[in-house]
Amino acid sequence: MREKLSQWADYFAAVALALWVAAGILFLMKTQSNENLAILAGIGVVFFALFVYFKFALVRQAMTSRVARYSSNALIVTVAFIGIVGVLNFMGARYHLRQDVTTGKTFTLSEKTTQILKDLKTPVQAIAFFTAVDLQARQEVEDRLREYSRITDKFTYQVIDPQEQPQLATDYKVQFDGTVVMERGTRRENALQSDEQSLTNAIWKVSQDTQPTVYFTTGHGELSPDEPGTDGYSLMKSAMELENYKVQLLDLKTLTSTLPSDIAVLIIAGPRQPFDPQEVSIVREYLNKNGRALIMIGAAPLDNPQFKSGLDDLLSEWSISVRNDLVIDPKQGFFGQSQVPVVNAFRAHAVTQDLAGQSAFFPSVRSLQVVATPASMRTATVLFSSSDQSWGETDFASLKAQSPKQDDKDVKGPLDLAAAVEAQGENPARIVVIGNANFISNGTLNARITVGGQQQRVQSGNGLLFGNALHWLAGQETLIAIPAKQADQHPVFLTAEQLAFVFWSSFLLIPLVILILGALLWWRRR
Repeated sequence: MREKLSQWADYFAAVALALWVAAGILFLMKTQSNENLAILAGIGVVFFALFVYFKFALVRQAMTSRVARYSSNALIVTVAFIGIVGVLNFMGARYHLRQDVTTGKTFTLSEKTTQILKDLKTPVQAIAFFTAVDLQARQEVEDRLREYSRITDKFTYQVIDPQEQPQLATDYKVQFDGTVVMERGTRRENALQSDEQSLTNAIWKVSQDTQPTVYFTTGHGELSPDEPGTDGYSLMKSAMELENYKVQLLDLKTLTSTLPSDIAVLIIAGPRQPFDPQEVSIVREYLNKNGRALIMIGAAPLDNPQFKSGLDDLLSEWSISVRNDLVIDPKQGFFGQSQVPVVNAFRAHAVTQDLAGQSAFFPSVRSLQVVATPASMRTATVLFSSSDQSWGETDFASLKAQSPKQDDKDVKGPLDLAAAVEAQGENPARIVVIGNANFISNGTLNARITVGGQQQRVQSGNGLLFGNALHWLAGQETLIAIPAKQADQHPVFLTAEQLAFVFWSSFLLIPLVILILGALLWWRRR
């Protein structure tokens, strides 16, 4: 019986090898459970054991031969190398030691993102819905989410193919490929883009229990967030809603006493009719009770140069004096338009954070001045100013005739264009005053110039400035924008001679050196 079975020993070895190869292929394909793979490998071990049993003499001879001894040494070295690599991989997976060597720290999360993740009180899960259409985008978002998860154990993630799990995509109301859903308990927030700012803001929103409400005053000809035209704020309203703000209109004349209890920020955007004294009293009382307000008052209309908003006395109580002028800046005019000053230098403040390297422009802006208030418990900070060659034009007739000229009546630059004031205390009142309201209108944000015969939209920091001011006033400084990081690009430009040298040295020289070294070694051993 043993002799008959020994004739099948070679087949037992072949079956064992085939089973192990099949188990390895299935493991790489990830189509079978680990239990099934273990069973398959175990059966292979049984068949190999039968081969060893029936061919023991042959196996012993092979193991004790000279070749086997040399092979065992090589095997020991190989196993040791694999063991060292395995230990290093284990240490690398357990202890994350990383160094971003790119110039712009492209692969490093911003301090704001890190702080938001560390401040998470409850678990947040990210579910990224990406199909196989764009594998690069899927890999990029997976890498970024992995970086997030390394900051805190309260953040987890998974990447789902909505085509493979359509019911899950339906449950999460996913309509677009590339949507990342942030989930905390029953709350969900979608990020339609996978950049760091979109993901971080989605985490921030889903981790908050309340939604700040921003009220825009109406009834005085103000710019409206509901207006889609060039003079409207509909673009900024959409951006505010994406950042978890609730936007409402408020007519102060309809109030009987105080402002709504859910107000986070009051915005006055370019009034064209004066506020009544009773309305001003309501705003004053709100600010005196630790309120927050963004007041934007542009230059007076050319056909009504004596226009007053009715807010001058209130602003003076907050150390701000608004001049009745229009700033002319021939040095830093917007593409030669001196009545549209461009600002690219900002003072240090939370409102101007991350604006370094950005430019903002202000059509028809008036200047303001920070004035000392006796025994004031409030701190006023100038945010930015016009250039040293600017002036505040007070002759509106010359402005209407488009021939402004500086004279002794005009205040010489640099002129302050915006300021922030903060009271003292644990939850202090705050206001931001800007001498312009059109800088975030739909028309300004969509401003275009002609380059090479084609219309291109002007890139500016106007929206970022408004967003920073809003977040500071609402106490949502964490939401201040995270600038996008550009991938490092260091192109190498070679001359024709250099290109020829690189080609021939790699195509001919290196192979020739290897060939010569091989010939020398052969000659010595011969």
